[in-house]
Amino acid sequence: MDDCTRIYLVDDHKIVRDGIKSLLIGNRNIRVTGEAKNGNELLSMLGKEQPHIVVLDIGLPDISGVELTRIISRDFPAVKVIILTAEMEEEIILATIRNGASGFLNKDISADEFEEAVKRVSEGEGYFGQRVSGIIYKSYIRKVNSRDAELSNGGLSDREKEIVVLLSEGLSFREIGDRLCISPRTVENHKSRILEKLELNSTIDLVKYAIRNKLISL
Repeated sequence: MDDCTRIYLVDDHKIVRDGIKSLLIGNRNIRVTGEAKNGNELLSMLGKEQPHIVVLDIGLPDISGVELTRIISRDFPAVKVIILTAEMEEEIILATIRNGASGFLNKDISADEFEEAVKRVSEGEGYFGQRVSGIIYKSYIRKVNSRDAELSNGGLSDREKEIVVLLSEGLSFREIGDRLCISPRTVENHKSRILEKLELNSTIDLVKYAIRNKLISL
């Protein structure tokens, strides 16, 4: 029994906690040693004793699972977190991963997959179900494509490209500032950073750059 993985279940619905426990009946490798219905209750429990893994829902009534993951990772670094939720929004998934979650599972998983996730995470690995992995992969591809597009324009941000276009049209710092609702000094600072990024020396060089990269047309 001492070699089993100890887990806490955190969900504001008792029926969910009972359902997870029923999945583990007969499993000698995983033991539920604590339950909490909200974040504050969990933190109070962790202050007294820590399990190997906390399995928690995103939509808790007091502290969101995203924020709770950050707190656990910061204050109880030895405790791993597995998110178990019905919410499969990309932003939520990525936020929990950034905050230190070691696993993310949908509530429609089987007992076998739940046990596999606990086993992997307890061994120091990450575990994300097939559906979640697909969402993470698509997000990664979008970021790569966005980064490649940015690099093809010398690493300029959208705002910097906008300023290059306006400078190429002959507008002054004040005119550009009025159009973009920023100060002339901010426009000037942007121009300096743009010239440094592109290793250029003057506005004329910027105009040539804008033409070559089809930011403006003649």
